[in-house]
Amino acid sequence: MVKSEAKCRVKSVLGDLLSDRSGVIIVLFALMLPIMIGFLGLGIEVSYWFQNRRNLQIAADSAAVGGAFELLDGGTSTTATAIATTEAGRNGYDATTDTITVNIPPSTGSYTTDSNAVEVIMTSQLSLMFADYFLGDSITVNTRAVATSAGSGDEACVLALDSSASKSVNVSGTADVEMDGCHVASNSSASNAINVQGAATLEVDCVSTVGSVSGTVTMDVCATAEENIAAISDPFDGLSVPTYSSCDETSYSPPSSSVTITPPSGIGGTMVFCSGLSINASDTVVFDPGVYIIDGGSFRINGGATVSGTDVTFIFTGSGSDWASVSINGSGDVDFTAPDASALTADPWSGILMFQDPAATNSASNDFTFNGNSTTELTGVIYVPNNDISFSGGNELDDAGCLMLVALEISFNGNADLDNNCDAAGVTPIYTSYTTKLVE
Repeated sequence: MVKSEAKCRVKSVLGDLLSDRSGVIIVLFALMLPIMIGFLGLGIEVSYWFQNRRNLQIAADSAAVGGAFELLDGGTSTTATAIATTEAGRNGYDATTDTITVNIPPSTGSYTTDSNAVEVIMTSQLSLMFADYFLGDSITVNTRAVATSAGSGDEACVLALDSSASKSVNVSGTADVEMDGCHVASNSSASNAINVQGAATLEVDCVSTVGSVSGTVTMDVCATAEENIAAISDPFDGLSVPTYSSCDETSYSPPSSSVTITPPSGIGGTMVFCSGLSINASDTVVFDPGVYIIDGGSFRINGGATVSGTDVTFIFTGSGSDWASVSINGSGDVDFTAPDASALTADPWSGILMFQDPAATNSASNDFTFNGNSTTELTGVIYVPNNDISFSGGNELDDAGCLMLVALEISFNGNADLDNNCDAAGVTPIYTSYTTKLVE
């Protein structure tokens, strides 16, 4: 009986011992603690990666915007790259651990053909703490940003590029100039950068200038002139004269009173006139679609001539002291239309009617002049970056829907009627203000 009770007590004690779980949690916690600390450390490190990547992205964004601003301000790709690198440094870029690549225009993405776009690619090597057990000693963080300048505000149909000239846009005499749907703009800082004098009148949506306006301007949209603005970028400064090897005609004059001129390679091709071409009074001349290069001399249309051409671009170049220019005189009837976007979708001359080589020296003999009582319908851009455009006498520019004048200085001493409905003509807009923004 006694032995039986003793056995029962022993079994009870052993059962209690075997069923006792106290202390197991401590053991499990001790086993799990390194893993928990590892996950916690990895979480902290991942946050560290994201923080560094965000900082690197801020640096890339700032660099791209800074570079785009430099281009907008007239800087070169070299200066824009330097500015981009400086801006990156101000926002955390460290040359000892990071790399930076600046591409103008971007090497990838949707803006590879935009010469105003700046692409910044940055990489950074981050040292690892906990994750080095899995990933090695470091990881590479990559960021990319693209910024560009886009036009904003209203569009100009007249832009004088000279930065300091008095009367860079001048309306004088008895001129009656009316321009619908656009601004008249001047980059001159002079107090009379845009000048209206005498009995002349100028009616336009708005006037915009780096300097000030002298005289009375009738404005249909703006309450007052926009003065002391930032200079407007030249939207056509990327164009250059195409290469050519020989002359197709020299000192050309039509062989008969009625002529159709076609490029030697056919419609849409290129034809080169050396030492100018002159169309005489009473001649009727039609230019077939194409690019016509005038090397030296003058493109002269004399009184009474009737001249026309659709989808045509005239390029004026030369060398030394002989640079081609334009002179349209007395009672002529001229009707030219530049290639539009549908005619030459990928052509750099889309929308360009007359283009003077930017290398042409500044001289009165190289100016473009429209004189006398001619009736002139011109659709497209007339671009004379280093010389002047003048309209004088009773010259009447009929309402052709789209005409833009960009020259060093522009003067009107005769009537003109310009419109700015240029979207269909494929003409690059001349915006009176620009904004720089991140686009990728």
